[in-house]
Amino acid sequence: MQAVPRLLISDMDHTLLREDSSISRVNLEAIARHVAGGGLFTVASGRAPAAIRAFPELLPYLNAPVIAGNGGLVCDLHTGEIFYRHPLPAGLERLVAELMERFPEMGAAVYSGLDGFYALRTNANIEDLMAREKRPALPATVETAERPWNKVLLTQTHAYMLEVEAFLRPRVEGLARIVFSEDTYLEILPLEVSKGAALKLLLERIGVPREQVVALGDAMNDLEMLQYAGAGVAVSNADPALRAAADFVVCSNEEDAVRACLERFFGR
Repeated sequence: MQAVPRLLISDMDHTLLREDSSISRVNLEAIARHVAGGGLFTVASGRAPAAIRAFPELLPYLNAPVIAGNGGLVCDLHTGEIFYRHPLPAGLERLVAELMERFPEMGAAVYSGLDGFYALRTNANIEDLMAREKRPALPATVETAERPWNKVLLTQTHAYMLEVEAFLRPRVEGLARIVFSEDTYLEILPLEVSKGAALKLLLERIGVPREQVVALGDAMNDLEMLQYAGAGVAVSNADPALRAAADFVVCSNEEDAVRACLERFFGR
């Protein structure tokens, strides 16, 4: 017998959130109906917990632990309890310092601890990131940013970041993994960290089998999560490679994709 879906886990930016970084009333009402009917809902994001808590209208409906930092952190936003945290290895700071010198137009931010957010170099993209997260990044250097680091976000135009990726990839082999979370955001993550690996840990914590999970996303940092879930769903505005890998495709984030996913898979 086919498993009945119980949990919807959604990426935030460009998936649950519209392009103006807001949650539509239609999506929020659909989530509320889902939770009221006994369903589970949570998010998996590159954001830190503080940047997820910046949406107070969503918090009452997060009835499962959240995945933050692209899989580096699993926690309960209501109690602050951390179930899993995996930081970057010590010594990676030297490589980041080399990158900053070699690519002077690249913005860089570091995430540490539960909510630490530091700007190593600010450019227009880092300013946009701060606006999205609804909080400032503290100015810091490679030496002064709080350690250990959960992840490093590097940003410029996509063409520029492709050059950074080509330089960086052979240098992080065996130390960390790199992934584009958006065309202009290249992230350095611990080797074992992904949204898919974090989803596995989350499901073990709450006792839900993967066959009863629907995962929704838009970028290649969502790939492992979509592959691990019982049904992996991409929004129509997703990276073409993610759309090709997904089991299903729904409408775009501007067309209330979360509502569409709940209607299709949960009957909400």
